[in-house]
Amino acid sequence: MRQRYDEFADWYDTYVTSGIGLPFARSADRLLTRVLGPGEDRLCLDLGCGGGAHVPALRELGWQVIGVDISVRQVEIAHRKGIASVVGSATRLPLADRSVDAVATVMTTTDFDDLRPVFAEAYRVLRPGGCLAVVSAHPCFGGAFVERDADGSCVVHAGYRSHQRVEQHPLLGNGIRSRIGVVNVPLPVLLNALTGSGFVLQETAQDDGDQAIPDLLGLAAIRPLTTEPNQIN
Repeated sequence: MRQRYDEFADWYDTYVTSGIGLPFARSADRLLTRVLGPGEDRLCLDLGCGGGAHVPALRELGWQVIGVDISVRQVEIAHRKGIASVVGSATRLPLADRSVDAVATVMTTTDFDDLRPVFAEAYRVLRPGGCLAVVSAHPCFGGAFVERDADGSCVVHAGYRSHQRVEQHPLLGNGIRSRIGVVNVPLPVLLNALTGSGFVLQETAQDDGDQAIPDLLGLAAIRPLTTEPNQIN
């Protein structure tokens, strides 16, 4: 996965900051604002920060930001923008226990074959009472097997219920997913990974677009003040 992102890092940074992916990225920023809220100069981890496309939105909310990404090239791009970030795995974060006040992860859930260890690590580094904000492709309407027409109608194809990695498919389009592949994440898989890691779901939201069907889903979940994460095998 690291090598895939390294190969397309510069292309993707242009795509989301000044290319045709910019409106989608700004929609994700607005949804992130809704589910995360103000930072008041506290510390937020941008998990899977890439080149830092969503860091300005976090800073506008008043968060101090540190990014982590597995792609060396994307972290280099983030450094070039003056963003504090380090190379690291989402399942083995280079951060101490209870060291951040919030974790934000934007458009990353379809990168991981298994979300449970990712959310478990987010739980570990969060201080009790801290928030995990997730903005993702909408599992109901934006998966690898959902075909969207220009008029907003939606056609679901075989494979929609399956939690699987998809490397090639006509519906992957011409963006980043057609270049690196994507994991199809049904809604129960996403929610069960979140709550199974010990988080308490606080809020759900969808994007504010004017299309008939939403592209994005936002989730806010809290690490409880006293309880330990559920150990579910």
